[in-house]
Amino acid sequence: MLRRAGSYMPCHHVMADRGSGLSRTICILLMLMVCLSVSRAQIKGAGWTPEAYPNPQTQPALCGRANTFRNSSWICDPDGILTRWQADELDEYLESVRWETPCPCDVCDGVADGYNIAVALMKSMTVTDKSHNVSYRAQNFANYLRTTTWDFGSCDEGVVILISQKERRIYTSVNKEVGLKLTPFRRTSIYEKRRGLFSLDNYQLGLATLVFDYKAVLIGTYQDVEEMAEQNLSTVVSGVCVALSFFFCCGCCLVLGKHEVETRGTMTPSTSMGTETAELMAVRQPGQGYTSVAGFGGGDAGADAGADAGGDAGGF
Repeated sequence: MLRRAGSYMPCHHVMADRGSGLSRTICILLMLMVCLSVSRAQIKGAGWTPEAYPNPQTQPALCGRANTFRNSSWICDPDGILTRWQADELDEYLESVRWETPCPCDVCDGVADGYNIAVALMKSMTVTDKSHNVSYRAQNFANYLRTTTWDFGSCDEGVVILISQKERRIYTSVNKEVGLKLTPFRRTSIYEKRRGLFSLDNYQLGLATLVFDYKAVLIGTYQDVEEMAEQNLSTVVSGVCVALSFFFCCGCCLVLGKHEVETRGTMTPSTSMGTETAELMAVRQPGQGYTSVAGFGGGDAGADAGADAGGDAGGF
């Protein structure tokens, strides 16, 4: 028995009170943990909003890119879609874009002053307005990042590639200066070549090949389907023109050669006359055959040559 406040209390009553208090504390803690888990699940299920999405240059840890070599990153992957190794490999390639592409600005530092490409990956996007479809939300999300929180450049040289896994959407947002090279047609044609990789959830390889083509466009070494088609058409037309010119020249040579042979054959009797014939023609009176023979040969030859040569040349 214990003496408390001038009275006696059995020991088993004290132990019972302490046990009930501990049980209540445990129950409260469990309820708090359950509520916190539900809250986190709801937030995660709701997806990301453009305003809440972190910045990989200033908040690399929130983007899942803590302890990077540069203490910054061109990739934001808060939901861990890529492995650490995949993100590191892709990050280094994105960094090379700044070093190996030309500076589009009026004033350039000369070091790492090229275009910049950043990547945003997420499980899903928050649905703030059900009247907007998924494609619109992806476009709006990427444009917000590029123009507001991810405006990393100084002269509209930035690119943002957004991928939302749940919605199965990818969108490339470009600044004005970049859009002169990465036109909508080029972006679409490049993506269509890589669509299969994204369909297989191979995001690392899909992004790497996408950035590879974008980089080639910005450098000026990329040839898309439209340019190749134009070049092939130009080559075919040039080849046809050369072939037609060759055959025409050959035809002209054959016609002129044939005509020259015929002309020589016509002139043979007058030019191969013997001495006796020449003496007889010299004895004849003026106007009695000498001039007519010369005029006949010259006239026919001139007419034939003019008609044939003029017709062939004019027709071509």
